[in-house]
Amino acid sequence: MLYAAAALLLVAIALAVMGWSQRSRQQSDAPRPPETVGPELRGSDLVRTLVPQFRFLAGLASTLPLFGGREKYAHLIERAGLPFELSADEFIGIKVVTVAVTTVAALLVHFLLYQSWMLVAAIGFLGLVLPDLRLSAAVRKQAHAVLQVLPDFLDLLALAVEAGMGFDAAALKLTQIFEPGPLVRRFRAYLGSVNVGKTRAEALRDMSRAIDLPDFTAFTSAVIQASEAGSSLAPVLRAASADILARRFERASKMAHELPVKILLPLFLFVFPSTFLVILVPLWFQFKSSGAEGFF
Repeated sequence: MLYAAAALLLVAIALAVMGWSQRSRQQSDAPRPPETVGPELRGSDLVRTLVPQFRFLAGLASTLPLFGGREKYAHLIERAGLPFELSADEFIGIKVVTVAVTTVAALLVHFLLYQSWMLVAAIGFLGLVLPDLRLSAAVRKQAHAVLQVLPDFLDLLALAVEAGMGFDAAALKLTQIFEPGPLVRRFRAYLGSVNVGKTRAEALRDMSRAIDLPDFTAFTSAVIQASEAGSSLAPVLRAASADILARRFERASKMAHELPVKILLPLFLFVFPSTFLVILVPLWFQFKSSGAEGFF
């Protein structure tokens, strides 16, 4: 009876996958509108294929009382550069499906291969946290990409403003020169907000909230204060670029000082035991073959 239920479950999963594949193929054959985001934001083919299948779960997830979790996921998705792909409810729907799939797989392993409820709980918990880990990794990747480009971008922005260009015109020119990336996309969104009627301060605050990095927040705050005071932006941009570059060197120095401490754990777990084995095992066999062990 148990094997029949497992076979029926596998057949149902296979039929569902075949249906999804056929539906995705039909959607891929249909004409697509022009893409508005860069290749780094479109995500993997797997995500783009599965996200439309989870739309019906978004309505169910919207009724769940998450006590602020929905706003947190929406902010993380925005920071990860995925606002055009996922909403918070769709992400929660993906988490529900991941938990269900891993739990079913864990139960099959429990009843067919190795009976352990602890293993079932561990696999189910892995399905619960796996989407969060993937989202956090995307956030860190976006933040690292922004911090890598930001000092050079601000240097050229200050140079263009000193040459007589306006702040928005200089930002537009740099978005055309720099390679597509998270920072360029954020500045394009900023320019689009300004073009539809937002003030510079409001658009900068929105961009700062979307990126959510202390370095970038300090830069936008300095630009907003200089704009409201009517002072020149070039010295502010120069100071902000120098400050961000100094913070980058501080972070690198901190990581260099922390490296000897972080390397102790792998040394004690892997390097030292293997070294002792390489040294002591031949000595032990030599000692045993010499017959000296009888003296102890």
